[in-house]
Amino acid sequence: MFDSLVDFLKTNIDELNGKEVEISKEFKEHHNKDSKYIIKNWLFSSPEYRKWRITRLDGGQKIQVFNTVAYPNFDSELPILGADILWFGTSQKLLAILDYQPLIQENEYLKKYCSSLGIIKKKYSAFDNNEMKNIYDSKKYFSPWVIICRGNKLNLERDLNKIFHSFVSNYLNISKLNSVNQFLNLEQIKINQIKYDKYSFEKDPADKLFKNFFGETWTKNFINNFLFTLNKNNLD
Repeated sequence: MFDSLVDFLKTNIDELNGKEVEISKEFKEHHNKDSKYIIKNWLFSSPEYRKWRITRLDGGQKIQVFNTVAYPNFDSELPILGADILWFGTSQKLLAILDYQPLIQENEYLKKYCSSLGIIKKKYSAFDNNEMKNIYDSKKYFSPWVIICRGNKLNLERDLNKIFHSFVSNYLNISKLNSVNQFLNLEQIKINQIKYDKYSFEKDPADKLFKNFFGETWTKNFINNFLFTLNKNNLD
């Protein structure tokens, strides 16, 4: 499951002249002790994106997870693209969170880079779940238009690919149209990307999920050295 999303991203990254970055074997593919849970990861970079990572967790009928995060280069003030999609097979429930995660919460910045998410949301009512917004700190790295879905198999099969394609294509279009920074200089961009990784390191719910499946030692290494690598940087 979610292989089509991985393929779609790979195609788009290739069109950006992106190159796959070699990662360690323990991150490229990792199994738990009885191989009930298998995690695969890919890492890319391109002229515009210093890091674009993809994660797929295969837990059979119990759980399927897809995650991707795209970090623009430090010379671009663009938001960080982030997507988490989980399918719980036992309960037949879909959870999806898609956002252009802003580096700052200034209104004009949010309008310029994130507001087009609202147009996408209007097309898919199931992906406009305002009731779930309280699980995130809206004053940090989420936009007012974050796309959230707590859906079912129908949303998975009918809507997910369409909305994900729109989500990614729209983001890449925003990138093409905004090559000049208006709000942040290079030092501020880097600092805010570091802060994003530090915030995500502390708050990301995947920590508990991965510890449960793969143990604390592997998970700590994975989060520090693959997911949120800037967490180790000092801000002093």
